[in-house]
Amino acid sequence: MNNSKTEIDSWLMTLSTENGDDINNVWESGFEVDRQVVHSKFGPYNKLFLRPEGFVKRFYHTVYPLSIEEWQCKDQAKLYDGFCTIDIVLDVRFQPTYNYAVSNMEILTELNEHIKNAYHDVAFDLVNRELLNLSDGAWVQEGLGKSEKRICSAINEMLILQNIQSEVSCKLTPRFEEFPDVQFAKESVYLSVLKKSFEFHEQEREELFRQQQRQEKQKIEQRRRQLQQINEMAELDRQRQALLAENNKFLLEEKADQQLDQFRVKKRIHADKTEHISQLKGIDLAASIKNKEKEQALFRENEQREKVELIAHQAKLKEKELAAEIAEYEAEQASWREAKDKIHAENLDLKHKQKQLEFDTDVGYKKRYEVQRLAMQEESYSARKKADVYLKREIELLELEKQRLALQLSIKEVKGRQPDNTDDKEA
Repeated sequence: MNNSKTEIDSWLMTLSTENGDDINNVWESGFEVDRQVVHSKFGPYNKLFLRPEGFVKRFYHTVYPLSIEEWQCKDQAKLYDGFCTIDIVLDVRFQPTYNYAVSNMEILTELNEHIKNAYHDVAFDLVNRELLNLSDGAWVQEGLGKSEKRICSAINEMLILQNIQSEVSCKLTPRFEEFPDVQFAKESVYLSVLKKSFEFHEQEREELFRQQQRQEKQKIEQRRRQLQQINEMAELDRQRQALLAENNKFLLEEKADQQLDQFRVKKRIHADKTEHISQLKGIDLAASIKNKEKEQALFRENEQREKVELIAHQAKLKEKELAAEIAEYEAEQASWREAKDKIHAENLDLKHKQKQLEFDTDVGYKKRYEVQRLAMQEESYSARKKADVYLKREIELLELEKQRLALQLSIKEVKGRQPDNTDDKEA
């Protein structure tokens, strides 16, 4: 039962705290941090007033601050023949007003202490009066939040009626004793406590079950993370093995490159040695070739001299043959020029005939064109209104002009082909 008592007490404390926060959010205290009163005493003149802005203190002025005070009161109340003990904590934040200072001018320096001493018992009387209304056990289920709120409101109203601005926070913490023999007067409270104890046990079991589930999930998650860590370590090991294999491969490739470089160096040395031997052999070969060239030069010189003599003899024979061929060619040329002159004369005669034909054709066409044009002009002067006839004549003239142009083109084509024919004959 001691455990259930602690659980219920904690729950009631939580409800009281939440409801107390609601009260603080609603009540407006209206504190003024720099509130001060000035006591002016000059001879028989005596006056108390709030310190105004821009106040200049004189020798007959005494300034008393009306400060904001924090006041905490604690007490206990026993209910139901000691079955329930309620711890009471009042946090009162207050500030005396100007009217309160006027009513207590004789103790201006001790106003806050006077308020604490004067209203301590009154405040707890209001608390006890409210606690006496807890006759049934409904508050065990609902908590003491409403009672705390009513206590704060009552104390605030009491202080404000006494010209004291305040902000009150009340916290009621119930504690239950071991269950004695139940009396009829507190049977409902006992049953409410039992019900609340049962509810708390149910909540505790549910919370314990949730915690177990949470722990199981955490264990599963931890195992999953461990497995993931093992997989990551295995992956790292595989990567390390792959890196080692790649490094070994790189070392082998590097060794192979070194061996290849050594082979290339040996090959180059061998090639240089071979080239040197080849150069020596080349020098020997060049010397032998030079000797052979001298011998061949002498042989070619003798052979060339013999060829020159042979060519000179053949040239004399060729001159005789060429003289005979020239004589024959000159005879052929004379007969060819005679035939060419004859063909040229015939071509000149043909060109003359063509020019005459062209001239006659052009003259005849111009005469016909002129006759027709004059006839058409005469007809146009005599019958201008016959537009159709005039248009027809114009079309005929255009046709004749077209024919003339075609004839000229045909003549030019004949002229263009004539030199080609002449050249063919010459060829």
